[in-house]
Amino acid sequence: MRKKPALLPLVLTALFVILFIVWSMTAIMVNDALWFLPVFSTDASFIDLYWDGEHVRVEPGSDGYTLLNEALQEDLPHVLAYPNTAGLSDTTLEELRMEGRLVEAHYAEPVRVHSWYAFGPSKVFYIPLSGHHGPRNRVFNRGRGAPLELRSIDTIMLAAEKVSQQEGLGEP
Repeated sequence: MRKKPALLPLVLTALFVILFIVWSMTAIMVNDALWFLPVFSTDASFIDLYWDGEHVRVEPGSDGYTLLNEALQEDLPHVLAYPNTAGLSDTTLEELRMEGRLVEAHYAEPVRVHSWYAFGPSKVFYIPLSGHHGPRNRVFNRGRGAPLELRSIDTIMLAAEKVSQQEGLGEP
């Protein structure tokens, strides 16, 4: 009597090969072997908060830094989209700094937000909280080209509001 070929090992091997090809092609295209990990745990060197024309720099050790840094680590890894037709112009950046709301996170070394999009590592991330980009949950890297759209920036917004109140920003 002839033995039936084992189908399960063949299916598992094919599945493994397909997954490996998908992972490796994506890793090559976005230059990030960890593109599939939704984690961001790097601490900023300092964080600039621009709030209605006022500015404060929060540094490690301060309550404001802890709030904003933890919020960044919470929201940044949850990437939703890559709208490659958007950008952050010099004019828009200056407007956000002078009269809008903006979080600028500065890092000692270039850091990466892992995603399946070609969003390069950066020493600075810009997160507009107001203006055209604010409602779209966008984060821009140093080049300010195509951003990542995050699932939400609610945690960053709440932390920024608390820091602005602690620092007395936007008060008459």
